[in-house]
Amino acid sequence: MNGISSYGAFLGNNYNSTIQNKKTNTAKQAQETKDKDIQLSDKAKNLLKELRKTYGDVDFIVANYETDEEADAYLSRGTKDFSVLIDPEELEKMANDDELKKKNLGIIDEAKEKLSGMKEQLGDKKDEVTRFGVSIDKNGKVSFFAELQTLSEKQRERIEASKEEKGGYIRGSHVKKTKVSASSAEELLEKINNVDWSKIKEEKQEENKSRMDFSI
Repeated sequence: MNGISSYGAFLGNNYNSTIQNKKTNTAKQAQETKDKDIQLSDKAKNLLKELRKTYGDVDFIVANYETDEEADAYLSRGTKDFSVLIDPEELEKMANDDELKKKNLGIIDEAKEKLSGMKEQLGDKKDEVTRFGVSIDKNGKVSFFAELQTLSEKQRERIEASKEEKGGYIRGSHVKKTKVSASSAEELLEKINNVDWSKIKEEKQEENKSRMDFSI
């Protein structure tokens, strides 16, 4: 089972990497279009540029949203491991208030640190987390998000069977995905640990015709 688990993690990471590479250009184009749709002052636009330059490993998304579900939908469009969603009103306030800017940047830095450290606390479950995110709404409320994915039992069985045929093909994969949100990093960790995959419906992914070597 350890071999299957290890290969499962490899397959999941390989699939995520391939999909992320495909998504990057279209996501960037979509975000550029979204930026144009959002009416920001020059000061806010300059602040957004500053944030994206300073935090090169973070996706900054500016959008109006009202619910956690809407926030999660925006954050899921990110192309990096960590995304930050900011309401345009809050961004405008930050651009005109150095103290608020400092406060929110501190929140972002702390969130990044906590969420990075969280992976170590997750143990084997860390391979299930594909993306972390933080949102800051127009009232300054902060929420934490995580996107998770795992192989379905059907796919694990296919991997085990295919190991007997070295160089066999994987004709697509069946995975399970879910998202969780919380008001704190600690609550997010608890929710991730309590995810019940047996209650989540599997999804069939697009066919992957790459030849896989099961001797790994």
